[in-house]
Amino acid sequence: MNIRIMSIAGLALLLASTVGAQTKVSGKQQCGKSEVVGTADAGDKPGHALSLQKVTCNWGTPMEMAGAKSKDGSSVAFVEATSTRSTSTGTYVGNMDSGDKFFVSFHDSAAVKDGKTVGAKGTWMYTGGTGKLKGVKGKGTYTVTMNADGTSTVDVEGDYEIGTGVKAKAPAAKAK
Repeated sequence: MNIRIMSIAGLALLLASTVGAQTKVSGKQQCGKSEVVGTADAGDKPGHALSLQKVTCNWGTPMEMAGAKSKDGSSVAFVEATSTRSTSTGTYVGNMDSGDKFFVSFHDSAAVKDGKTVGAKGTWMYTGGTGKLKGVKGKGTYTVTMNADGTSTVDVEGDYEIGTGVKAKAPAAKAK
């Protein structure tokens, strides 16, 4: 019985230390108009189209990670749209003021009204990084607000953790 209680207590402590290692992150981006790289009509019903789009953004309210602040980035997304709904799946590459980069995979959906996206809500997940952000892990949510001029504002929140990435070294052999 004591071994079972000790095992459960040990597991609880392990989970608590994992949760404690995550750090909250949030920020707000101002994004330009999407550049449509290519588009095609799906052909199955009117208004159903698939496109590849690229957009660049600047962080008006930067995220802070590993002692640095996010400054800008760009995303490339596959967008599927109908007359009432659109979904996007893509990759975002963010630049920090330290020169480090972070990589994010994202997915969202949005209502379409009068041929225009009204706004979107989505989820994201870190897929990697460079420099101090190498090994970054985490996920979160975002909300996109469309502006009348075709630009957008993106509110981002979530959490992250950075593994040490340091492997234990074997002890040096003693000289004879």
